[in-house]
Amino acid sequence: MIAMALACQPKLLLADEPTTALDVSLRGQILDLLGRLQRQRGMALLLITHDLNLVRRFAERVIVMDNGHILEQGCTADVLARPQHAYTRRLIASRPERDPLPREDSGVSAPPVMLAQGLRVSYVNALAGLRGWFKRGEYVAVQGVDFALHAGQTLGVMGESGSGKSTLALACLGLLPFRGHLTVAGQCWSNDVVRDKLLRRQIQVVFQDPFSSLSPRMTVEEIVGEGLGVHEPALPKATRRQRVIQALNDVGLGLHSEDAVAHLLERYPHEFSGGQRQRLAIARALIINPQILVLDEPTSALDVSVQKQVLQLLQDLQRQRGLSYLLITHDVDVIRAMAHQVMVMQGGQVLESGLVDQVLAQPHHPYTKMLVSFADF
Repeated sequence: MIAMALACQPKLLLADEPTTALDVSLRGQILDLLGRLQRQRGMALLLITHDLNLVRRFAERVIVMDNGHILEQGCTADVLARPQHAYTRRLIASRPERDPLPREDSGVSAPPVMLAQGLRVSYVNALAGLRGWFKRGEYVAVQGVDFALHAGQTLGVMGESGSGKSTLALACLGLLPFRGHLTVAGQCWSNDVVRDKLLRRQIQVVFQDPFSSLSPRMTVEEIVGEGLGVHEPALPKATRRQRVIQALNDVGLGLHSEDAVAHLLERYPHEFSGGQRQRLAIARALIINPQILVLDEPTSALDVSVQKQVLQLLQDLQRQRGLSYLLITHDVDVIRAMAHQVMVMQGGQVLESGLVDQVLAQPHHPYTKMLVSFADF
């Protein structure tokens, strides 16, 4: 994309969220590349972003906008150090805050709700040359992973893109074949559709992108109530609607008047903001009352203020329901705010694991140190 933009030797390059959804090390590499190109070509750069760390590192001047209006502008150091407008101050204060269920209040002493021992996930791939005519190769995406997730706890899994985080999540959801031992709510995944259907009620997922994870052809009522149609098909229509309304209330999308509620249920995903769509995705996952939520980069597509709201919602739901979270992310700030324990993955293997305060404050592995240092730039 950058090469395409530079092909005509522009004097001005517009970079619209150039590092959104990239992991911390790739984000640093892209920024270094843009800085080097700017110096070599004498090119002006207009950087559009919601990442204040990015602005702090890269920009000489900054403009703060809201609802199409410029609220504040000036030298980056001055604006970020002494913001004049309340909106700017709110953006700067939007770093995720740690407020999870305390470890002593959760079910740490009880058997884990998810247990993995020697988990291994591999893919068949083609071999180059003549050998590929006679046999297939194997790519190991996850190798020898062990962990225990307890009730009311959050296990954070962090690493760069390609480290095996999402593959691990898919295996935990029973969507990929694996070797080793994996139990969810005390039961193992099988190839039996009926047995696995009962188990799927215990574990649900919230995907990364709220813009593509919700069907544009389905209304809010259909999206949120979809799980009830699978797991409680005999539920009367009126009862199902009440369950949908309750789920929307639980995620902060409830309305008071009956007309407003009816209108909300008939709306489509494109009529909502990114943060509201992610709340819809959370409501869809919660409506069948699972024990475990797999959160696959749940805030990477959201701006900082909405990210903080969604993380606070997830922490509130965990306290209220005793939910367990398997949190997949490359964002160290999100891990620091949400997780009780953390695993650091690279190349499909766990390099370091332990209590989040210990691992992030005193990392032992060089790779963990690199991730933490990049996050603090």
